[in-house]
Amino acid sequence: MKRRQESIIYQLAVSEGPLTTDELAKRLSVSARTVKYEMIEVKSILPKHGAELLAKRNEGYSILVKDRELFDRYFEPLSLQSSLTNNFGSDDNARFLYIARKLVSSSRFAKLEDIADELYLSRSAIREAVNNVMNFLKSYHLETESKPGLGIRAFGTEYHMRIAMTELFAVHFHKVLLDNAGMEYAKWTECGYEERQDIRHVFLKVLRESPIKVTDTNTQRLAIYFIIVRNRCNAGYRLKLPDAWKEEVKGSEEFAVASEIYNKLKSSFTGFDLPEEETVFLAVYLMSCRDMWNVKQPREEYAHFYDDALNMMKELEDYMKHTCGIDLLHFPWAEKELLSLLISLYINIHFGLEGQYRFWYDYENQAFNSPVSAALACTAAGFLQDRLNVTISVSFYSQMASLIFKMASLTEYDLKPQRLLLVNSNGLGLNEIIQKRIVKRYEHLVESFTIAELYEIRGMNQEEYDAVLTDTSEIAYHYDLPCCVIHTLSSEKEMDQLFNRQLIRSYQTEALIPPSSQIEINKNYRYTDELQFLQFLAFRHGKTVLERERIQEYLEKASLYDTGYLSAKSVMLYLPVSLCEKECMELYCLTESGTWRGKEVEYLLFISADWKGDWKRVKAYENSFRKLFWENSNMKAFSERGRPVLFEMIEKCIKYE
Repeated sequence: MKRRQESIIYQLAVSEGPLTTDELAKRLSVSARTVKYEMIEVKSILPKHGAELLAKRNEGYSILVKDRELFDRYFEPLSLQSSLTNNFGSDDNARFLYIARKLVSSSRFAKLEDIADELYLSRSAIREAVNNVMNFLKSYHLETESKPGLGIRAFGTEYHMRIAMTELFAVHFHKVLLDNAGMEYAKWTECGYEERQDIRHVFLKVLRESPIKVTDTNTQRLAIYFIIVRNRCNAGYRLKLPDAWKEEVKGSEEFAVASEIYNKLKSSFTGFDLPEEETVFLAVYLMSCRDMWNVKQPREEYAHFYDDALNMMKELEDYMKHTCGIDLLHFPWAEKELLSLLISLYINIHFGLEGQYRFWYDYENQAFNSPVSAALACTAAGFLQDRLNVTISVSFYSQMASLIFKMASLTEYDLKPQRLLLVNSNGLGLNEIIQKRIVKRYEHLVESFTIAELYEIRGMNQEEYDAVLTDTSEIAYHYDLPCCVIHTLSSEKEMDQLFNRQLIRSYQTEALIPPSSQIEINKNYRYTDELQFLQFLAFRHGKTVLERERIQEYLEKASLYDTGYLSAKSVMLYLPVSLCEKECMELYCLTESGTWRGKEVEYLLFISADWKGDWKRVKAYENSFRKLFWENSNMKAFSERGRPVLFEMIEKCIKYE
């Protein structure tokens, strides 16, 4: 089956409702005419897998599943194949895969004209894909050479070639079979399905019994790497490593584990009787893949990198304090985790494995759904990139964002417990039961209870209380204090309603969000492109030519990290207050939807915030923006009602903590 047809089926299966031809065309980066043509095949394919294609005028296409077991058996591998954020169902990415695989698969020259012919396209149609391939190869320290009449070829060290080949498998889940985007590449990943599973099991058994921990996504990549190693070695390709590497890694835990892995593979499968260089590099690879947060004694295990990472952590801490007004080491546990992250960075830099472009699964991108954490991580990554003169990978950026999100999430808002008046139309005695139930569940949110009759409230000093809880109808309530109608609180639902309507006000968030005077909503902004918008922001917030240049330079670097993972057709741009010199929040509602990094956008949110060393402020912004970007309706509500919506978003997050 063609990749495009699979992508159409995937998009229809995961959609909450029907998709029109235009919507499918946009998701697949093809024309509406192409989608209509492919639908003929899609319609004939689905019945074989227990489903039927439905088409309704003015609504679009959908899938009706008739045999769930049969369809799920077909859809599981298809969904894995399509679960990358960079969806390889689109023609652009399929072209990228084909060209990249072709260049790393052979040392021979390849003409772009021939590649275009193989894809049934013109050379101009693959220009963008070729540029993306060049950037991919560069991220793996691979070079390209072009000669008139011969074409282009990629070359570099053998271990860089192998790592690039491993990544180009694209979907590394062990049950996924290699797709058909570039069959020349297939010879390097050739392995029977059952044997591939057995190789993976042998490797994982050794790893499970070892003292080191490797992240799950990297174990999937390593399982593919072993197959490539065997095939490359059998074809005569050998590693040539610096002599110093052998001395550096031979005494490490990773080297011992690497030796055990290859010994086990050699005893169970043919082709794994490998030279020592292979064990040395596997140790390096394991070191670069290691989950550093589980390293108990980093100073001893990584003495070669520890001091550099420690000094850089202090530099980064000072930079973030000065630039953003935030302390990355505010928490007692943060130093170990940030230091571990930097040790991992230094390991990758030392062995030439930094800055690598990786294909992402949806579940790996949770950090990018946290706009503030992602923005602060971008600031930190930008500093490290300039300071170390290296490319910081999106993988490192994501881990940094996750660390910042953890800091914000574990921060507690200040509480002002409620002073409650309890009123019950059936007599005061029932209030004792209600009070006991509230205390059992929400004791930390209540300062005091005062039991009274409804008519007595008018004679009381209402400034001494925060709210009235009563079973009387709100229609019959005529006092100034906020009122929350409750009954016996005998159900989970009633308890939740009490929290949502009243007790949530105990959380002190009012001062954490800027006043309305600092929030500007531009209803009809004429947007043309990214550069124009960045220039506009620089001109607006910079007083001098030098300030404008600094602002634009920062925003351009920050925009290189893909904020397009955010939904709601919105993008957030963050500028440290040290560059803007004032706090502000500006929402630009586009008169017509535009594109940002190739994705449709309707709202542009610009913020400059002084965090004042207060992680509660970070948390408040994160809570409000995370929800704003979650749904287009939330952003629309913010554009219409402004600041109150931010607090509604914060309260939604508090309810789920």
